[in-house]
Amino acid sequence: MKRVFLDTNILMDGLDPQREQYRWGQMLFTLSKNGAILGVTSTQSLVDFSYIYTKGHKKRLSELKEIMQGLDIILTIRETTRHDVLMAASHFTDDFEDAVQASVALNADCDVIVTNDKDFDDPFGLPIVSPDEFCREFIEE
Repeated sequence: MKRVFLDTNILMDGLDPQREQYRWGQMLFTLSKNGAILGVTSTQSLVDFSYIYTKGHKKRLSELKEIMQGLDIILTIRETTRHDVLMAASHFTDDFEDAVQASVALNADCDVIVTNDKDFDDPFGLPIVSPDEFCREFIEE
């Protein structure tokens, strides 16, 4: 089973119907929920997601508990550790936050990072794909 790291923007995509990539985010959640892939994210992604999702949207604060509980059921949540931060600090080139996420993905034995960030900075060499690329390839397999 493929271990697939979902970046913060994928969480946003899958949970906000107003976003352009909503259907791809939903598809990734469904694949993980059904056991077709092992969807992985980091505690850092959850914190970043919660900040972005609720900023300026007081109504969304009441939804957050249910969203987090749902994500905990369908995704494997890996802690962002001291080791991840230090590993990223010694390897990053352009974007420290991306390197931390990549370190979590690497340490979680992920096969691929799925993100909409076209400039995602992965100093460790994991394959980086967009959600539509991943879903289309997955369907073809």
